[in-house]
Amino acid sequence: MSVPALAAGRTGDAAATRAYVRASEAYAREAGTEVGASVAAIAARGNEIAQGCPLALTYAPRDSAFAELGEEMGTTLFFAGVAPMSATRLIFARAIGGLSWSDRRLTKLVRQLAAVEVATVALALPDVCTDIAGWKASAYAALPQSATVFLARRAALTSREYVGSSEEWVEVVARHLLGKFEMPAERQAMKQVERREQRTDRMLGAAQEAARASLAAALGVSTL
Repeated sequence: MSVPALAAGRTGDAAATRAYVRASEAYAREAGTEVGASVAAIAARGNEIAQGCPLALTYAPRDSAFAELGEEMGTTLFFAGVAPMSATRLIFARAIGGLSWSDRRLTKLVRQLAAVEVATVALALPDVCTDIAGWKASAYAALPQSATVFLARRAALTSREYVGSSEEWVEVVARHLLGKFEMPAERQAMKQVERREQRTDRMLGAAQEAARASLAAALGVSTL
């Protein structure tokens, strides 16, 4: 690589890194302010399901379909918490989706992360009570198509959240690769972003667990 090309590459890497760090700071800050609304949305969705079909699973068999329904409900609660953050997620996706670095793998992963954010916001939530009623109407033979389609879409989204078929998160790997382009101040800023995200994730995780436990009791089962 010629000296001018190398210099241009470094300049582009620095600019993309600054833009990514700024977008991450804004995302973490806004997510922190919106976490209360997300916690409330998770609880509200759980209450809506509980009131819509109380004790609906009391006599249901504890089989693979029951486990899939539990997955559907857990996922529904998670994405209910995503809804208040939709605008913030889309802003973040737009901010990072067009960035590029001399490291092609980093560029690919950041764009994959942006696509996951957009797909997460776009995922439509199922009518859980209708799906339970459909399963019961089949004499518990099979879940209705609406449930299986939703779970398939969620599985497809999950597969995009990983690096290949491994258990490495796209975001984690992207941030690791980003490290070689960060200036000291940017590295400190990203550490602060991670601390904020961890606090937000803990609050959302606790809300999901509480809502799931409450929903299980309302539906007549010990766990989902």
